[in-house]
Amino acid sequence: MKKFLSYFSILLFLTAILNSCKKDEIKDLFPSDVIKGCYIVNYGSFGKGGASKYNYDTEEMTNFFYQGQNGGAELLSNIQYAYHYNDSIFLMGNSADQIITVNPLFEQTQNGVSQDIAKPRFCVANGNYLYVSCWGTNPDWSSMSGTYIAKYNIQTKSVEKKYSLPGGPEGLEFANGNLYVALNFKDSVAVIDVTNETVAYIETPAVTSYFIKDEQDNLYVSLLSTYSNPSTETGLGYINTATNHLEATYQLDNISSGYGSIMKPNDDFSKIYVITSAYDASWNLTGAVSVFDVSTKSFAADKLVSDISGISGLAVNPHDDNLYIFASESTTGVGLMKIYSDTGDFMKEFPVGASPNGAIFLE
Repeated sequence: MKKFLSYFSILLFLTAILNSCKKDEIKDLFPSDVIKGCYIVNYGSFGKGGASKYNYDTEEMTNFFYQGQNGGAELLSNIQYAYHYNDSIFLMGNSADQIITVNPLFEQTQNGVSQDIAKPRFCVANGNYLYVSCWGTNPDWSSMSGTYIAKYNIQTKSVEKKYSLPGGPEGLEFANGNLYVALNFKDSVAVIDVTNETVAYIETPAVTSYFIKDEQDNLYVSLLSTYSNPSTETGLGYINTATNHLEATYQLDNISSGYGSIMKPNDDFSKIYVITSAYDASWNLTGAVSVFDVSTKSFAADKLVSDISGISGLAVNPHDDNLYIFASESTTGVGLMKIYSDTGDFMKEFPVGASPNGAIFLE
């Protein structure tokens, strides 16, 4: 018995050392040339998402990157959104509905979590928690009454609480200690005080989808017209988070109602790039990118980039301010990543996986 306890103690000691080494190895990856690059997220098709990696220093694109990092295993969910937080990347998976966690090498570190996660859309972290907007099982598309926010404990890997929030919650952001929720089926932004769990609303002239937070902790929010909630007052709204008041709106026609990365700031936050899109008579989706000048609070008269067929998302490289525009002619065909300078000059393009909808940058 004593020998058994001795061996067991040694095993625990060795396990602790190994776990400590693994944590140190992950921390040592930041910054690192091993992970540095742009990671393109593919919604994919038929229940299979994916990720590609672009090395902008060498201009090398690696498709099927997730499979290559995971022994050929496929992502068995359509990836709605990817979020980098601390030493993990959280993927919001649809069909199957789950939170998938990978490390900075895009190696999956645990089984997907599906309990209390139904049609996840977007997420944002605060402390040890990930807040996930969910549309619920079999949503009622007319009212979206069963939608909610899931409070996911990153350490215990479980959903601790669900905040009922009708109206189709989409984009999320934390500002001034509150959780702000864009509602895609209701002309409002919800404000959740996560301390006392109260919910307030900011009226908006149109439904909303995503946020961008400025250096003063205030929020730009996209205002859009959708089939179920049409509006003529589309563009950007500006929310003062100290007063929870919509202080201003900036008109922009045809702001994209797509569920991808429709707006991104540049690195010094002097510009915000916004996707506009519309269907032509043959139901082909064609898009463009407009530029909002943060200092003058106005959109440029001319589009920065136009005539992007099947536009599906954008990203801005923080190292050189180049603009990456994603396009997908169909949900099953190969998507494209088109690279433009910050003045709108076309530079190059690469094929990527099916239905690219955004990207994250790691250093």
